[in-house]
This record gives sequence, structure tokens and C-alpha cells, in this order.
Amino acid sequence: SGQTYERICIEKWLGDGHDTCPKTQQRLPHLSLTPNYCVKGLIASWCEQNGVPNPDGPPESLDLNYWRLALSESETANTRSVDSVGFCNLKGVKVGPLEESGTIEEIEGKEAENEHPCVQEEVSELNVLERYQDLLSVLNEEENLRKRCKVVEQIRLLLKDDEEARIFMGANGFVEGLLQFLDSAVREGNAMAQEIGAMALFNLAVNNNRNKELMLAAGVILLLEDMVSNSNAHESATALYLNLSCLEQAKSIIGSSKAVPFLVQLLGSETDPQCKLDALHTLYNLSTVHSNIPSLLSAGIVNGLQPLVISGDNAWAEKSIAVLLNLAASQAGISEMVSACGLISDLASVLDTGELIEQEQAVSCLLLLCNGSEKCCQMVLQEGVIPALVSISVNGTTRGREKSHKLLMLFREQRQRDHPPADANMSIETSQDPMPATATAQESNPPCKSVSRKKMGRALSFLWKSKSYSVYQC
Repeated sequence: SGQTYERICIEKWLGDGHDTCPKTQQRLPHLSLTPNYCVKGLIASWCEQNGVPNPDGPPESLDLNYWRLALSESETANTRSVDSVGFCNLKGVKVGPLEESGTIEEIEGKEAENEHPCVQEEVSELNVLERYQDLLSVLNEEENLRKRCKVVEQIRLLLKDDEEARIFMGANGFVEGLLQFLDSAVREGNAMAQEIGAMALFNLAVNNNRNKELMLAAGVILLLEDMVSNSNAHESATALYLNLSCLEQAKSIIGSSKAVPFLVQLLGSETDPQCKLDALHTLYNLSTVHSNIPSLLSAGIVNGLQPLVISGDNAWAEKSIAVLLNLAASQAGISEMVSACGLISDLASVLDTGELIEQEQAVSCLLLLCNGSEKCCQMVLQEGVIPALVSISVNGTTRGREKSHKLLMLFREQRQRDHPPADANMSIETSQDPMPATATAQESNPPCKSVSRKKMGRALSFLWKSKSYSVYQC
């Protein structure tokens, strides 16, 4: 739990044979004691400021005099009751002057008005733990789905903002119980119960990788596949997919499941915008794993992302281009994107109209596509991107300026390959009848749209003639 306890109490807890955390009930990875250097530093600083010598460590043997000192806080003359920092099993110990025999007498009860604050906190914690156990009992033993649904809703609310509740429930069988509940809801076709169960699991997995791992081991992915195939509870299922996809080892599992076509399909559906955004973020997480790219491409992710690139919404465009960037890390992804009708044009338009971060991503994506592909370079140049690239090279983000310079340099190198210097052309000019050759050359060129021709003319004119621009200074 990260909570600091008295060393003597920890030693007694471990000495009694316990190997779990007293607060969260999680099994300890080792039984070594870790000093709290922060607290020790505060004590040392206070001693230095007040001229008090630093206290020595606890004695080797925990004799009764040391116990009395630790528990009575120097009030040995006034008998009082103390708790043992939550887990020393000393609740109910009455500390007073030692008898000649050196024994400590235990008493059965205490008056509420004399209770130490630690005792009240311990009692409160015990009540909470008892409540959790009661909820788990109903979850596992109750056969009525409606009653179980109410309990799961309570669990969902308890988990919403309580990290300690997530730790305790994850370590005490709630993952299995909630998955069994969700399985029952799916088999009975109860959409409301499915939504409540999925959101309870979502809250249980928030910022807790251990609980995510438990869910994966218990078969949550297969259960979600059944859920999205047989019901309309897409929002809660997508949210849970997103949560699980934050775990590195879950990405490949989800990427090889039926979740991928389901999530891609959501991008083009008329579902809730938040659900679509969750699907997009999940697909982004999956695209960071190279082995997932083939399944993403086969599910049609490029066509699904294309409308979002020019949607006009910054959140959609930025994340969509980020996914395309990840896809462009593979040759299959590059081929798919280059062959996608209109995608190059859409990315080029982002250079003119997008925010700085979107421009940075778009130029990075175009650089990946054009690198090593003359065909793609020609396609990009036909969109008249040179002015926008020059602008980004001056006014863009640091990374955007760097990428735009590289892309401009790439275009310049291709131009030099395609159009060698004028003196070289003159040395090989031997044609006796240039007019037919020109006509033949014109006839051999494939026809293209007038818009593309104009754009191409503007682009090449800008690139070749306007030497004052930074493209010639790269």
C-alpha cells in the first residue's frame, strides 16, 4: 500500500507467519524491510535544528520496555488504550506501569469515548473490508441476476475514485466474480447488466496493471467478443477495450482478436461520438505494435480513418494521422495508404489548414510515404504542397520544421535526378527535327486532369524557379 508502519509492528506481523500486506491483502514479493528514508530525513533535520542527538535504531530484541515505550508514548503513569498502527494485533492492549513480572495485561473492551483515533480508523477500515466481503458473497452466491446487478452497480461506484478499493478488490476475487456476472448477463441477453458489468470492470482496471493482467488471464477478451457480437452495449465494451489496450501485453492479444474489425467499423458508424473516440484511441494503442498492423490493414482501417483526417475536429484529425504514422512504419501500410483514393490529397490539405501539431504529423507522414517512392513524390507534388511546406519550415513546430526541410530536400534531389543541369542537356542535343520529337513526347504522356496539371505546374514552377525559398538552402 505504500503506507509506513512501525518497524516493530511489521516484524511482529511477519513473525506471526503473514506474507501479505495488512492493508490490501496482496501477497508480498519479499519479506525484506525497506526503511522510510523520507521520514528518517525529517527526523534528522528536526534533531539538528533543535540540538537533539539523532535517535539510535530500535533494539535488537523487542523487550517489553521497548514495547511499552512505543505504545504508551511516555504516558506510563496514566493508563490508556492504544491501537497498534492497524495490524499489530494489539488492539485491546492496556499499557500501564509494568508489574514485577513484566507482563502486559489484555482487556476485553474499551469505552468509545476513550478510544485512540487510530483505533477508530482501524474499526472504520474493518467495517469497509467487511462490506467488501459481503458484496463479494452476494456477487458469487446470489442467483437472481437483478439482485446481483444492484451489487455490481454498488461495486462500480465504490471503484470509481478509490484506488485502494481497486487494489483490495483485485486481490480478493472481485475480478473473477465480475467476469462471471458479465458472462451471465451476456448469456441472458441483458444489455443493461452487460453495461453495468463492463463499467465495473473498467473502473477496476483504471491505473491498475495487475487487475488488467488478472482480467486477461481470466478470459475477458473472449467475453468481450461475445458481448459485442450479441448485444448493442458497444459503448461500455469499447471503453473496456481502451482501458485494457493501455497494457503493453494486452495490445497483441486484442490485435489478434475480433475486436479489430469491430473497432474499425465503429469509426464509420453513427454511434455516440465518445464511443467512436474511444475506438480511435484504442486503435492507436494497437497500432503501436508492429505485429498488429496486418490485421488493422485487413480490417480496412485506412479507409476508416480517411474521413476523420479532414473532419475539421482537431482531436479526430490529430489522433487519426498519428495512427497513419504508425501504419506507415511498415511497407504494407505505405502501399495501402498510397493506393487509397484521395488520402494524399487529404494529408496535403492538412498542411494548409491544420493546427501546428496536425501539420507536424501530416508532413511526417508524407515524408515516410515519399521516402524511396518517386510515384508518391509525384502524387504529393501534384497537390501543390511546396508553399505550405516552406511555411511550416519557418513557422511550424520544431519537429515540423525539421520534417518539412527533409521533405523539401527529398523533392529537390528528385528534381535533380529527373532534370539534369542545362549544359549536360546541350551536350547531348543532336536531334535534327525537334518538333516531331516534341509532338511525340506530348503524345506519349498520359492524359491527366486539368486541376492536377495546374497544381503540378504551380508546384514545379515554385520548386524550380523561385530560388529565394529555403528549399534551395536545405
